[in-house]
Amino acid sequence: MEDNEPANSSPIPFEIKNYLLETSKWGKFLAIVGYVGIGLIILMALVVLIGFSFFNPVMDNNLNLRGVGLIYLVIAVVYYFPINYLHRFSRQIKLGITGNDEQSLTSGFENLKSLFKFMGIFTIITLSIYALFLFILLPVSVLFMK
Repeated sequence: MEDNEPANSSPIPFEIKNYLLETSKWGKFLAIVGYVGIGLIILMALVVLIGFSFFNPVMDNNLNLRGVGLIYLVIAVVYYFPINYLHRFSRQIKLGITGNDEQSLTSGFENLKSLFKFMGIFTIITLSIYALFLFILLPVSVLFMK
């Protein structure tokens, strides 16, 4: 039996390839903006950690700026993972479509899966923290207000 398709053709339709290429361009743009955002968050953390330490004797002792700076660093570290998955997805999809490379396409979609998995787990953690505040800390705070 002969195959009717040429040997160099791809099983992915042309329209889907165009959608994937456009998605990879927007993904790359968002990843670059995300990396810049991470840089700004780290810069802000360093300003809070180092810069405001010079003003510490002047400022109120109740304001814990080291904690704020560390929170900024944690946010930057957490934010890095989805941005990195998005960047790798965009790069691999573009390589796979332009080079007709199935392994790059597979790697790109694997990174997209990792991005969604990370965001899902992060959403579950965030909702759990909200539930903790709502069902435990809110009633306890009402008890102590009396």
